[in-house]
Amino acid sequence: MRHKTIYGVIIAVIACGCNSPANEKSIATIDTTKSLVIVNKKSDRRIFGERLKLTGDFNGDGKIDTVFESYISKLTGKEDFKILDSTNWEDNVGLIIENKPVSRLYLDIEAADTFIVTKDPQQSGVGLLENLGDLNGDKGDELGYIIKWADESNLNTYHIVTLTNEKKWKELFNFPINESVNYETENLLDGKFILMKIGPNKIKYKYYSDSASIGQGEKTLQ
Repeated sequence: MRHKTIYGVIIAVIACGCNSPANEKSIATIDTTKSLVIVNKKSDRRIFGERLKLTGDFNGDGKIDTVFESYISKLTGKEDFKILDSTNWEDNVGLIIENKPVSRLYLDIEAADTFIVTKDPQQSGVGLLENLGDLNGDKGDELGYIIKWADESNLNTYHIVTLTNEKKWKELFNFPINESVNYETENLLDGKFILMKIGPNKIKYKYYSDSASIGQGEKTLQ
């Protein structure tokens, strides 16, 4: 569990790009369902929330796949509300923790592994999901995501994952970000991207440093 009580909101979904025309398809197309307010006899303060979905060729077979977000409670094993008390933030965080949420991603590829994003109880699912194109040369698109923590801090982590030949998700790299500062135009690569491909298996990216400033790094992905 995260020890700080913090609250993070992704203000905008920024797609990551690459330098080659072949990766123009890597611009994320995020199709979300509208947040659904469910009113019942027990409470009118719960909000089911959106579930993200994203298309891409994640296994490199030339066909379009779809990845779906799932947000369930360990108590029931079923899809559940992302907001449990929309009128009181502190009560909402406590109720989320008690509900033991699990954030997952699953694919429409037969026998593909369901990816456990996090079992940390102080979270409200996936805050950002994007198709990064083929970053590591395996012909499949990589996926980037950020967790939506039920807290008040803008500090977060950007994760890059890939689907292996065994149809299991594997993390390639992650780096620290500030949800507000990192996505300001002047802090993005070419004013648009938080990361981009600069060569075979190699990316450059913008991260939030320990000195509370934006830094730039490079990484070779294996």
